[in-house]
Amino acid sequence: MVENQAHNQQQNKDEIDLLEVFLKIWAYKRFIIIFTVVVAAGAIVYSLLAEPQYEASVKLYKKTPEGQSPSRLQGLASQFGMGGALPGGETEFSIEDLVKSRRLNQKILMKEWENKKYDEPKNLIEYWEIEKETKEEEFFEALERIRDQISFSRNEETQLITITVLMPEAQMAADVGNYLTTLIEEYIQNEQKTTTKQNLKYIEKRLKTVEQELRNAEEELRQFQESNRMIESSPQLQMEMSRLQRQVTIKQEVYLTLQQEREMAEIELVKKQPVINVLDDAMKPEKRAKPKRKLIVIVGTFAGFFLSLLIVVLVYVWRYVKGEMRKRGESLRLF
Repeated sequence: MVENQAHNQQQNKDEIDLLEVFLKIWAYKRFIIIFTVVVAAGAIVYSLLAEPQYEASVKLYKKTPEGQSPSRLQGLASQFGMGGALPGGETEFSIEDLVKSRRLNQKILMKEWENKKYDEPKNLIEYWEIEKETKEEEFFEALERIRDQISFSRNEETQLITITVLMPEAQMAADVGNYLTTLIEEYIQNEQKTTTKQNLKYIEKRLKTVEQELRNAEEELRQFQESNRMIESSPQLQMEMSRLQRQVTIKQEVYLTLQQEREMAEIELVKKQPVINVLDDAMKPEKRAKPKRKLIVIVGTFAGFFLSLLIVVLVYVWRYVKGEMRKRGESLRLF
């Protein structure tokens, strides 16, 4: 019994009294207040000096044609080894890939933008004051930065695409967002026109070939008719006559189809058909997106307070352990 009481007393001595810890922390209240104020002041200074970022967003849909039937020439093209897209078909593309592409981002970087920082328009490399040993290094650093400034998201349910641009100036953010939309549309239209030109070239080549085949078939039919004027009594001649007439009819249908497809391709070359539906253009934002000053100051203040508490507790524990080791005549070695 006596031994248990002695053991409990010794255990109580070894334990750190929470009240004593609180009093020790309270003794450092001045340090805690000063440290918290200093960290909060640092957060305020950072939030004021940090470069503001304004966010502008473009919302759009990828245009999908409705009610289009496959081209009549597609079946013919497949017979001749041309399985690709034909006039009136859709060229597949990824808007996300275009947003991150070097080609489009290079145009954004090299375009001179109106801004408040300088008296004259500047490209983004000059605006960001990027200076490296070579022009290539400057460009690739600017390329990485512009890719970080532009984000892409897609609503999987509605397929609504949102392109968000962050820039140091509000109007510039909106201008870059709308310019990027224009670049995407121009690129897709140019690619589709290139495809249409290739198809038109194929059609014209086939048209010449089929025209010659039609003439040959007509000439063969004419010669047969001149050589065989009395075919009513010969089933074999009648069958040959039907075969030649059928061959001429098929060539005529193919020729007419090619003529119509050529006209469609020529129309496609001069027609400007929208490839994306812009739901909302980028608007000049009224408020900055970053830095969030209130949040930075609040987080900084709480972080300073809890960090100061941690420092005080660590100092107290260090002194307590060091004192206990001294009482027991032991040395405190870290290694």
